[in-house]
Amino acid sequence: MSVINKLSKETTGMIAAGEVIERPVNVVKELIENSLDAGSERITVTIEKGGKRLICIEDDGSGIPVLELEAAADNFSTSKISGIDDITRVETLGFRGEALASIRAVSRLSILSRTADDHAARKVSWEGLERIDDRPAAREKGTTVTVRDLFFNLPARKKFLSSDSAETRRIAALVRRMSISFPSTSIRLLSDGNKIISYSGSSEEERVEAVLGQGNFRSMNRVEFASGDLRVKGYVSSPEISRGNRSMQHFFVNRRYVRDKVIGFALRRAYETIIPSDRYPLAILFLELPHHMVDINVHPTKSRVKFREEREVHQLIYNAVRDAAGGEKTVSFQKKVESVYRSIFPEGEKGLSQTQEAGKESDLSFRQNELDIRETDWMARESPRSLLNEKPEISRSAELYWQLHDSYIFIQIRNGLVIIDQHAAHERILYDRAKQNMEGKPPSVQSLLFPATIELSVEEYNNFEEFSDILPKMGFEAEPFGMRTIIVRGIPSGVKNWGEGSLMRDILGETGGRGYETDEMLKSYACNSAIRAGEKLTFREMESLVDQLFATEYPFTCPHGRPTMLRISRRELDSRFNRK
Repeated sequence: MSVINKLSKETTGMIAAGEVIERPVNVVKELIENSLDAGSERITVTIEKGGKRLICIEDDGSGIPVLELEAAADNFSTSKISGIDDITRVETLGFRGEALASIRAVSRLSILSRTADDHAARKVSWEGLERIDDRPAAREKGTTVTVRDLFFNLPARKKFLSSDSAETRRIAALVRRMSISFPSTSIRLLSDGNKIISYSGSSEEERVEAVLGQGNFRSMNRVEFASGDLRVKGYVSSPEISRGNRSMQHFFVNRRYVRDKVIGFALRRAYETIIPSDRYPLAILFLELPHHMVDINVHPTKSRVKFREEREVHQLIYNAVRDAAGGEKTVSFQKKVESVYRSIFPEGEKGLSQTQEAGKESDLSFRQNELDIRETDWMARESPRSLLNEKPEISRSAELYWQLHDSYIFIQIRNGLVIIDQHAAHERILYDRAKQNMEGKPPSVQSLLFPATIELSVEEYNNFEEFSDILPKMGFEAEPFGMRTIIVRGIPSGVKNWGEGSLMRDILGETGGRGYETDEMLKSYACNSAIRAGEKLTFREMESLVDQLFATEYPFTCPHGRPTMLRISRRELDSRFNRK
């Protein structure tokens, strides 16, 4: 039996730090929250090497009393709460008393601070858990926290950090998000001597426009809705403006940025009948509610919350966004079907119910059959050559290829049937082509008849600059056109969903960096560029798609690992129809 040991103070400090500090962006978040809680009007964030070498936060807030400066970096030391009852009514961004202690445990930390009542500032420095300096210093009211050599005493964790540029992008995205809910605070971000972000104190509307970009902001509709103790305000995009990911969605609960499924699902529901299912609206939503109705203590980094009345929150968000986005103007497909059915059958309520019940039985039977096929006949279990040998000969006719629901390609082979998911298949083709371009094969470019000018958000433009050497290899001919605007003259051949520039925004909206993260960018490009489910294809287009798919190295899955096809054998079909 193992002996139970009491862990040392150093070990417990490291464990606690690991829950709060995973990478440089977590340090920046905790320190900015402290600055905002201190009532700062100006905050400057300075980083070097993505925050790995240096993170420095300077503010003009209320400061830390010099006699309390050392205690501020101890575990569970805070001025935000004094007892357990305070946790349910906390009104500050930070309150646990773990942030500075966790940062101290994994870095070389120094805190310089002064309040309005102090005669002089004081500076205290630590190396890990050991205090190495304590002396008077010169400073105006406010606090400067300097973090050097993050994870210097945890080299294993340091190895898991991303590239400097990737860590910088994470920090920049965080600073922009946090600045949205505190528009009156001026905030700057400097990285390796370069100014990345500079927002002056402004109104909420001006700050949102600065973060999203003027072009995006022009497409936003104002949200304002209240119900009882709940209130939501903010901005959501009109239905014609959307993205291929959620990077332009920002949620705040009592001014705290959160990632919340309840708000996200309500937003998605409000748009489900007015934008495609694979698109996401732009949104900045501020939810305000009494502090006792939300628990912000369910996650170490306080990035997730739990609502006491989730149903009420969901309904509030849904109603507010639906009205702002114009959801009432649309009628779902199901309602249209029911309306037509009732016009044909006067006693439609009863008839519809019976039809639905019969449909359920049929659907259940079909799903079971489908499951059996999936378990026994995935194409991935066969070699490419075995299927190629069964493909129709050159003399094949259009009758050998047909399309179901404008989404699936059916192909007759000698010993059965192959069903291909046209979107997944095209994803694989485009991804493989892009990978070959990355390895040196010249891209095939399709010149645009009319070059497109696209206004990007700050984050999208930063990614455009970051990937300026990769985009041409993929086949994009694009260059800066001034003030976060780019001009695109050519796109990769074979792209089906250029969307007047929406494809470029979707790709650049993905965060990433070199190496593995570049591969994620190629996956995003392939997914957003590919033929979509619901697109009608001609026989020649289906034939070309199948030929190109089987020419790829891994034709049986898309880049995300989803199957591109399945095969149903003649024997399986005979069995289903009880044929001997």
